[in-house]
Amino acid sequence: MFGCCPNIDTICIMGEREPNYREDYMDNPQKKTLAGLEILRLLASDGYRIFTFEDAVTSAKAAGVNEKYTSEALTLLKKNNWIESLKKGVYAFTIESGLSTPPHEFEIAQALVSLSAISHWTAMHFHHLTQQTPNIIYSIAPKNVSIPRMISKDRYRFIKVGTEYFFGLEEVWIEEARVRITDVERTLLDGLRQPQYCGNFAEVLHAFKMCMAQRLDIKKIIQYAFRFEKVISKRLGYILQLLNVPLEELKLLLEIPVTGFKTLNPNGPRKGPCNKTWMIIENI
Repeated sequence: MFGCCPNIDTICIMGEREPNYREDYMDNPQKKTLAGLEILRLLASDGYRIFTFEDAVTSAKAAGVNEKYTSEALTLLKKNNWIESLKKGVYAFTIESGLSTPPHEFEIAQALVSLSAISHWTAMHFHHLTQQTPNIIYSIAPKNVSIPRMISKDRYRFIKVGTEYFFGLEEVWIEEARVRITDVERTLLDGLRQPQYCGNFAEVLHAFKMCMAQRLDIKKIIQYAFRFEKVISKRLGYILQLLNVPLEELKLLLEIPVTGFKTLNPNGPRKGPCNKTWMIIENI
């Protein structure tokens, strides 16, 4: 076994420049590993950083590798840390593979669940609304989308939402990949709904303060709030008034009827001063 990663652009077998993968070459792990590296070279030349088993089979055929050896070759590549398994049948290059840049974590998240969007605390960090760096990549996905069993389940968390709540998204370039992410206004509202996925409620309030000084679109965030439960509009109105937005601009939020007082922090206790203007229990 090699002491270091070979250059996948200059793979040689028996002194030859181009390998000839006859079946009798595939009788030991070293030959299968070299065949796997040739598959990776072809995938990389086609622009792949994340690929499926079917993609590997296609490249194996182009490399002259018998299809039946593809699975074994990939297993050996994983063992040598040249690729990592994301979920069943989906793999990603590692830095040890010889590629200059392995896939970004956002790209991996979207490969795990194609119909998803980076959200919550991760989106807050992307939009520079927090000084904290979350150690989990949060994404939202519609309820009718299947969440696969993942290898890195502690690193990637998918929060299911109703299909009617899969909105407020934008597409951004992250290195070489285009990924979906919740925009600033949607990200803040997710914090009002589920602060436990944004650090905590204090972190959400801090994000509002940072955004008010930069680029918050008041009209857009109010329109977004109408699409959620009524309590979200009340929490939003309370916070915006707290941040000196004139009540005249919050008139539509004030007019939304609610029954009884609602907590400002959904994860906090139901105790604290009651704000009659917004029907909010100030439980912070």
